Amino acid sequence: MIVAPESLLLKYSAIELSRALHSRQVTAVDLMHETLHRIDAINPQINAVVSLEQNRDRLMEEARRADEILDGIAAAVNNNDASDDSFISSSKNNDWLRGIPMAIKDLEDAQGFPTTKGCPIYGTYNDESTSWHFDNQTEDAPYVHRLRKAGAIIIGKTNTPELGAGCHSYNPIFGTTVNPMDVSKAAGGSSGGAGAALASYMFCALDGSDMMGSLRNPAGWNSLYSLRPTVEWMEEEQVVDDELVDNDADDQNVKMPWPMSTIGPMGRCPEDLALMLQSMIPAGRAELFDAASILDQSSEQLSQIVKGKTIGWLADWGGEYPMEAGVLQQCRESLDIFTKGNIDIQCVATPLFSSKELWESWIRIRSHLIFNSLHEQIGGDSCDVLQTLKERGVKAEVIYECERGFKLTKEQIHDRLRMVQAWSTCAENEFGSKYDFLALPSSQTYPFDASLDWPKSIAGKKMDTYHRWMEVMVPVTVAGLPCVTIPAGIGSRGLLIGVQIFGPKGSDAKLLQLACWYSRYCKGDYL
Repeated sequence: MIVAPESLLLKYSAIELSRALHSRQVTAVDLMHETLHRIDAINPQINAVVSLEQNRDRLMEEARRADEILDGIAAAVNNNDASDDSFISSSKNNDWLRGIPMAIKDLEDAQGFPTTKGCPIYGTYNDESTSWHFDNQTEDAPYVHRLRKAGAIIIGKTNTPELGAGCHSYNPIFGTTVNPMDVSKAAGGSSGGAGAALASYMFCALDGSDMMGSLRNPAGWNSLYSLRPTVEWMEEEQVVDDELVDNDADDQNVKMPWPMSTIGPMGRCPEDLALMLQSMIPAGRAELFDAASILDQSSEQLSQIVKGKTIGWLADWGGEYPMEAGVLQQCRESLDIFTKGNIDIQCVATPLFSSKELWESWIRIRSHLIFNSLHEQIGGDSCDVLQTLKERGVKAEVIYECERGFKLTKEQIHDRLRMVQAWSTCAENEFGSKYDFLALPSSQTYPFDASLDWPKSIAGKKMDTYHRWMEVMVPVTVAGLPCVTIPAGIGSRGLLIGVQIFGPKGSDAKLLQLACWYSRYCKGDYL
């Protein structure tokens, strides 16, 4: 097990670090030094951070420039007689990350760093040096640019599965990321590098993305909080809303009624998720969310906000999702904590929708999206995509997705999208009539052996595909719902699990308020 650092600085949450930096109790230079020292000491054991900036002088110079800016901010705050806390929590504060080191998930672009996606097709292999070479990116992904504008210092990337396929972060470029709680176990994925880096105190808050649990699974397995935001919020361009769109007859790429994947934040406390979301959300949708709705609430005010809410506990979806022994009990015990705040937990014994229809719909849509994304990147005829992937040695799970996606017709995808919309309507009706929120385990298993590619069975039931063991993630994904993941503690075998709690679209702030109440109760605020 990776032990916590002696340095109090590295144990701070992002908001605590921001307050310390803005009040000038600590310097960005000291923080950068501590961060790099921690990465040097711990990362070789867990392999969470990749493509780390090798020019330490450049990083220290960025930290020094951050200190100069922070000195100016502190002087302005003092002149205005404003408190540091009110400045940090203000929705108008664009400098809250000033001087804080971050690493970006290696599926997204960060200027000056390669985006490998853990995949050979984006790089070249040098036989003499027996190493891979990837070109550095010249631009940031839009949300990465916004994090930089908020003051973050990007120092590297975090590891992912190859092309983000699967919830176990291993790839042929960088190898396997392991779990800080038990380095023989998987850290999850596809934001597994981010989860392990946070859990081992190398960073205080990080980005991730989520298509099929990629923010939820690593949060649960690393005792963290994460938010899969309302998916439309995070799109840079206007998305098609609540209707199926027929494309040109010659175009096999079917537009989705809403995105099936989204970026989002991960951290060690819900308050950090609120500020990260505020910084990551596109400027045109900034009015949809204000971190102050979470940060400015006292513990007593939060109690009043969450009091009387109802959470529907879906457990194993009426027995249709196999679960490793101990998972359901541990998750339910963590949910019972909410009853201390007069929050009602109701067991939902009957499945709300056919799990078979959800699964069949999802795997068709997923294969369609993966194939068309790679086709767009690789170019050429559709049949060339598979040949290129096979020639470059891309992993079997990606080939599986693309072979399926290549064969699918537009009619087959439209048929499954109608099923997805039926589930979305069903879920919205449940929120409107019975429950404020719904809950499921963050995974159907505890962290498994890191040497495995994926678990072949759960509770005696064979897993027929590489991602069947994450079927519990599908209801949230296909409906595009916001979902907060909370830690559910350590099980009997010393392994971690979490709970995913989701609500109707646009309920992100309410989910974070719920998670904040839970976090503060677990810290003793209400005892």
